[in-house]
Amino acid sequence: MTETTLRASPRRIVSRWRAAMLLAAVLGAGSSATAGPQPSFDPITFFTGATESSGSLKQAFSSAKATHVTGFGAFRGNGQFVLDQTMTVAGDKPQVRQWQLHQISPGHFGGTISDGKGPVTIDVAGNRLLIRYTMINGMKVESTLTIDPGGRTGHNVSTVRKWGMSVASLNETITKR
Repeated sequence: MTETTLRASPRRIVSRWRAAMLLAAVLGAGSSATAGPQPSFDPITFFTGATESSGSLKQAFSSAKATHVTGFGAFRGNGQFVLDQTMTVAGDKPQVRQWQLHQISPGHFGGTISDGKGPVTIDVAGNRLLIRYTMINGMKVESTLTIDPGGRTGHNVSTVRKWGMSVASLNETITKR
């Protein structure tokens, strides 16, 4: 090879740099490489004991409303993890619901929720959980819960869809007590 074939043109260097940055953005390498190691999210550990959250619920064609949730999670004798929650939306009566969860395989959980229809699926990806289920009224819920370094606080963003269209969103911070 000659010296000219070993040297890359400035245009080729910029093109390779852009491709590397695009790949890093898609894979999320840029954020985790600079922020340090992220904790792995273990939903059973996080929700065992008392938790509390506050946030904001925005429904289509309505103003945002404050939310508050208290919860307590524990293993029951049948090997199920049970999370009991009381959820209050400003101006509404408190609602009680129960999650029953079990680990299917590493990073994958399944179960039910009392105000849902069909299964709940939970997939772990590093410091995030992806939670999916269908509500009794047929609306589909998808939540992304991200645990902060230290493992005592999580941020949840949920979207509720009907016929594929977003009809509500919840943005909340959950704290382990």
